[in-house]
Amino acid sequence: MRRATVQKMVNVIVSVIVTVIVLFPILWGLSTSLKSTDRILKVPPDVVPNPPVLDHYYSIFERGLGRYLFNTVVVSSITVLVVLLLGFMAAYALARMEFRAKRAITTGLLIIMSIPLASLLVPTFTLLANLNLLDTRTGLVLLYTTYELPLTIWLISNYIKTIPESFEHAALIDGYSRGAVMRKVTLPLAMPVVIASSLFTLTFAWNDFIVAVTMNASEGIKTLPVGIYNFLGIFSREWGPLTAAAMISIIPIVIIFVVFQRYFVSGLTGGGAKG
Repeated sequence: MRRATVQKMVNVIVSVIVTVIVLFPILWGLSTSLKSTDRILKVPPDVVPNPPVLDHYYSIFERGLGRYLFNTVVVSSITVLVVLLLGFMAAYALARMEFRAKRAITTGLLIIMSIPLASLLVPTFTLLANLNLLDTRTGLVLLYTTYELPLTIWLISNYIKTIPESFEHAALIDGYSRGAVMRKVTLPLAMPVVIASSLFTLTFAWNDFIVAVTMNASEGIKTLPVGIYNFLGIFSREWGPLTAAAMISIIPIVIIFVVFQRYFVSGLTGGGAKG
């Protein structure tokens, strides 16, 4: 009994320490974003802004952050929808249907996922240039979809394999078409992995910097990570606007993960039971 109590206390202490280490940069950034410019580099620093001000938040939106945020929301949302639509149909085919190239396609997905993103920048830049899709949201959506589709197919197909086929057979006997079975039976049962895949895709599209800065030079098409880079400055750092913009970028993703975390965990662990 005593050993179990000690073990529980150790687990709690370790969890608290890890949580503090993880949250400290975010909380410090939030504190900095609420300080006036003359108090940001004060020594010793104010842990809590006194008084808190929103000047930096007003400043970044006056300097175009709203446009960067809009571009990011549009590109990320469309990417998630396209990846899920194509990924679910392809994953269902790999999980439930038998065809000659099935093993080769599965192997190909694993190989594609192992290719470093940086090695694809030059060929994809040339491709988009030939298609006249540089400096467009459409170009980013196509690239993000290409990068994230293999992982989504792999995750969802492995999860679908864990769902008993008897559910689908019963629906087919009742007169459902294969498409109706996918929509009304398989999709609801696979919702945890669908949400987990959505979060992976959303996080990548929302946070990507290297692809966005390489493919887009126009001010009107810049996404949030590229826009935040503008606040770094050339000869000095604008810490107030920089941390305020970082908070605007972080908070939506954190909220989404908190809301859907139970689906995220079950979606990742469910696909590992079989496959």
